[in-house]
Amino acid sequence: MPSHDSLEKEYFDVSANMRQYANMRFAQLTLMVAATGALVATMAGHDKPVPDALSIVLKIAGIVVALVFWAMEERAADYWHHFARRAVCLEQILGFEQYGKRPAQRFFTATNAARLLYIGVLALWVSALIAGRGLF
Repeated sequence: MPSHDSLEKEYFDVSANMRQYANMRFAQLTLMVAATGALVATMAGHDKPVPDALSIVLKIAGIVVALVFWAMEERAADYWHHFARRAVCLEQILGFEQYGKRPAQRFFTATNAARLLYIGVLALWVSALIAGRGLF
């Protein structure tokens, strides 16, 4: 059995890892919104319409951006949840209660909210691609 000191050090490392992945998730979300905004501004922010071929490329780029950032979000969320479970295990051994006593999770968690946002952005781009000139 590892010593109390080594378990406590692991607990602090796990907490730092959770902060890292929480910050990463927020940064990824920010970048996705910025990239989506840039694509929308490129398509809708001109006096004359964007050529059809470029419009299709930009809409496909929007789909790719949404899918890539969604995959990155899912992976970062997996790591965050992994470290959260480890923190709860360590707390049981160490007698801590920071993570094990947090409020009960409900359906509308941060992870599910992010998923809903990515689904919405993906649906926007797919709709724009299907609609042709009708959207953007």
